[in-house]
Amino acid sequence: MLFDRSSLRELSVAALIAVASTCSTAPLAEPLKPATAKNDASLRAELVFWESVRDTQNADELRAYLGAYPNGRFSALARLRIKALLGPSGEGTEAIAATQAPASASGATGAKEGATTATKATTAADRLQAGDSFRDCELCPEMVVVPPGSFEMGSDRNRPEEKPSHRVSIPGAFAIGTHEITVAQWDACLKEGGCRHSPEPGSDGRLPMANVSWNDAQDYLKWLREKTARDYRLPSEAEWEYAARAGSRSNYWWGNEKGAGRANCSDCGSPFGGREASPAGSFAANAFGLHDMHGNVWEWTEDCWNPSYRGAPADGKAWLRGDCLSRVLRGGSWALDHEYMRSSRRSRYDRDVRYYVNGFRVVRPVEAPAATASGDPAFESAVMKAANTVFSNTPKSASGAQAFIVDPLIDGLSGAESAATRRMESVIVEVARRNHPAFAVEEFTPSNASTARFAVVGTFTGVNKQRETSGTREAFRVCLVLLDLKAGKVAANAKEFAQPSGVDITPTKFFQDSPVWIADPPTQAYIRTCQTTKPGDPIDPVYLQQIKAAALINEAVDAYEKGQYERSRNLFASASRTAGGDQLRTYIGLYLSSWKTGAKEQTVDAIAKIVDFGLNSSRLAIKFPFQPGSAALQTGSKDAAPHELWLAQIARESTRRGICLEIIGHTDVIGPKALNQRLAARRAEYIKQRLDGLAPDLARRTIAAGKGADENLVGSRTGDARDELDRRIEFAVFQCSAAR
Repeated sequence: MLFDRSSLRELSVAALIAVASTCSTAPLAEPLKPATAKNDASLRAELVFWESVRDTQNADELRAYLGAYPNGRFSALARLRIKALLGPSGEGTEAIAATQAPASASGATGAKEGATTATKATTAADRLQAGDSFRDCELCPEMVVVPPGSFEMGSDRNRPEEKPSHRVSIPGAFAIGTHEITVAQWDACLKEGGCRHSPEPGSDGRLPMANVSWNDAQDYLKWLREKTARDYRLPSEAEWEYAARAGSRSNYWWGNEKGAGRANCSDCGSPFGGREASPAGSFAANAFGLHDMHGNVWEWTEDCWNPSYRGAPADGKAWLRGDCLSRVLRGGSWALDHEYMRSSRRSRYDRDVRYYVNGFRVVRPVEAPAATASGDPAFESAVMKAANTVFSNTPKSASGAQAFIVDPLIDGLSGAESAATRRMESVIVEVARRNHPAFAVEEFTPSNASTARFAVVGTFTGVNKQRETSGTREAFRVCLVLLDLKAGKVAANAKEFAQPSGVDITPTKFFQDSPVWIADPPTQAYIRTCQTTKPGDPIDPVYLQQIKAAALINEAVDAYEKGQYERSRNLFASASRTAGGDQLRTYIGLYLSSWKTGAKEQTVDAIAKIVDFGLNSSRLAIKFPFQPGSAALQTGSKDAAPHELWLAQIARESTRRGICLEIIGHTDVIGPKALNQRLAARRAEYIKQRLDGLAPDLARRTIAAGKGADENLVGSRTGDARDELDRRIEFAVFQCSAAR
């Protein structure tokens, strides 16, 4: 029996199974069960997955099908195909057996008995399968799970940027929004302070949120990650096309012709075409259950722009090399004709520019976290266990609930707050409220810091297999300590390790915007208190001295992240006059808030204080905005003071002091060690040349060196805001004979 795979969506599930079953002998495919609304989506997803691997000559792709559907309708056929591909030697039979899952007592196969496609809220314990739809919270977008598989990406028949067509494998299931992000969903982010750009007044909440830049989309994703502790992001180009095709090889999921009333484009024959966007769900979904993958609004992806697919990843990941000031858009729009909405059609736009037909949808991973060699628990489970330990091991008062504050948790190396540390704080508070009524949380303010009995501090640190903070980070170390502020001693502590899967370590806005890293004493005292103390030890005096200032700084950081820059500047100024307020976060806050409010003299003054602070500590690190893979600097950012101001102040102060500087370049892992070191050295040499040009006398008192990725502080290897600190330039003061 012959059939057009592009018509998959047109067939009922029953018909799909009947057609697919003719591809094998009857005993190799499970007998047909009546399709119902409950299992329709799961069955369709399995069939699309099978269609993508049915003709493969790669046993690993067939194993991927068996991994997703160990008792699927074509599992017996898949195992025979694997055996045939591996040859008569029987090599690999253990791997085949490993994918054989026991059937349930009722004889149920790949689709879960009684499963439902109704949208549900997920929990940490949920095991999502292909075809499941869910929301992570009431205000969150509806998501559907797409199975892993392989497909031909691009087209050799069309435009140059779509060439060459190439095979891409999506190694694991992922969840993608069933619709583009709507105005109502964006409004939820706007009201909670996560998003800054407002939709058009009076916009229908069901419409896709358009006129957003790639940077705007990142604001929404950051808010969504913090709200759910799930690693939401934009789809990669490969993920987007794979999801749009949904098993088809044609121009659109329904075939090669535009048809009539299939989508919203200017010549698609719909009531909306050429005039306006259409509400979410106005047109039929594809075989994966996704609406509006063709037309309506262009959709941002994670990828940097490249003019062709030469050198593109084949593993489904985002291509983060090329022109990263421009990002890729897919799917076409209501304002353009059907040619622009083909599955393989590509476009681009400046990432910081809004356009009235540009929108986006989101993805997140769904794979169950793989256990590390030591069997580490998932992130939230590890935090809950640590929180229960510290509260359980602290003596209770007979006079009622004891107040505690949470001094914001930080990364154990960089000292930055992140989406993960914010989520940890929420989990700690929830554990206390639910399981430990003897403790009552209070807001972290200067007055509460003076009266509260206890304070929770904690660090979150990436570690390798040996539990060391170097190399590839394969787990996270969670350290929590409960401090008895009245007694001046450590009351209880706990340490757990967590799996890295699904953990979002993106720094919060204040720490993303901060251009500087210095190991200042208050932050180091906080880290020591978390990582080197035991119950009964005295609290580090440096930490105790600055706790009220830390509470004021916390208020200032919160105001900054809400866009209240004038209030933030006033709070940072107040902190600078408070005992213990002479610390790096104060001066960074004064710099950032002054720049945001246009106070240029105060900005320059803050830069001078930070440089002075860093040189006094003999090591100052700056996050210069280098172009990806280059020693050239990006220009034109409105979000930070020009790097010339920093270089001028470093040159001026170094000359005044007569000191010698080693300028050290660092990179994240971009390739072999030699390549990393070469790029780091080139960047250091470039900065040295700039300093020498500003102050020629420095030429004999500065040297340049490259450390590559040897001293990564983050080590996530993501090449984005999460590990920006790994691409820093350090200015290390050293003794030399050239000094006056």
